[in-house]
Amino acid sequence: MTGWFVTSGYFTNDSVEYVAESFKKAFEKEKIRFVRKKSNELGCFLSESGEVCFDEPMPDFVLFWDKDVTLAKCIEKCGVRVFNKSSVIEICDSKINTAVALSNRNLPMPKTVFSPLVFSNRDETDDVFLKGLLKQLSFPIVVKEACGSFGSQVYLVKNIEQLKEIRKKLLHVPHLYQEFVSSSEGRDERIIVIGKKAVAFMQRKNDKDFRANIELGGKAYFDVPPCEFVQVAQKVAEILDADYLGVDLLYDKSGLPLVCEVNSNAYFKGIQSVSDADIAEIYLKHIVSVL
Repeated sequence: MTGWFVTSGYFTNDSVEYVAESFKKAFEKEKIRFVRKKSNELGCFLSESGEVCFDEPMPDFVLFWDKDVTLAKCIEKCGVRVFNKSSVIEICDSKINTAVALSNRNLPMPKTVFSPLVFSNRDETDDVFLKGLLKQLSFPIVVKEACGSFGSQVYLVKNIEQLKEIRKKLLHVPHLYQEFVSSSEGRDERIIVIGKKAVAFMQRKNDKDFRANIELGGKAYFDVPPCEFVQVAQKVAEILDADYLGVDLLYDKSGLPLVCEVNSNAYFKGIQSVSDADIAEIYLKHIVSVL
C-alpha cells in the first residue's frame, strides 16, 4: 500500500515538518510506503476528453495536509480517498463556512455577525451595516478573516474608531465579527478528534494576548477537559463527517464550552508535547480501517 502525504508547495515551517516526520515514522511502522508530495509538483491537468489526470500513477490514499480544495477534489475524481475529504477541508478552511455548517445544530458558539459581500470595485458609503452590527455586539469585538492560520488574521477592536479602521481594511475580504468571550481571554481547549473520537487534549494559555495560539506566545498544558467539552468536539466531527479535526473551544462565563474554531489539518507539535497519544499513528490506523 502506498500513501501520499501532500503539503503546500509554497509554505512550510517547523510545525509542517514535524507532522511530516511523524507520519513518515507511522507509515514505516505500519509497513505502508510513504511518499511526500508538494502541491506544485503533482502535475494535475484535464485531458482533451475532460478527464482529470496526474503525471504519475495514483496512490492507494492521500493524507492531505494542505488547503488546496481544488487539488483535493481532483484527486477524489480519480477515485482516490482523501483524508480529510475535500468537503471537510472546504468547510474548515473558512471560518464563515464552518459557522454556517455548525449552525442550527444545538452547538454553543459566540454570537456572530457575518460581513456582507462587497464587490472589489465598490466601496461602503454609509454606516448601515455598522449600525446594525452594534445592535448585536458591544465592545470589545473580535474580528476574524474567514481564512487564516495561527491566529494572525484575528483582531480585537475596542472602540468605534478601531472598528471603522478594521472595517475599511477588510471591506473586500470575507470576514466576521464575534462577541469577545472575556471569561476565556488568552485561554482555550484544543481537542484532537480522529474517527469521531477525541484522542488528545491540551489547554493553551497566553498571558500576553487574547489569542491562545502557541505561535503567538501561548503555552501548552496537559489537560483533560470536562466531559461537555469532549462531547461538543465529537459532535462537531459527526456533523462535518470529518476523519480528523482539531477543535478549539472557549470557556463561557459558566465554564461551559463554546465552539471557537475547527481545523481540518490541525498541527499537533504543541499538543504532542503534553500528550502521550501518538496522533500520527492513531490517524493512520483510522485511515487503514476506512480503506
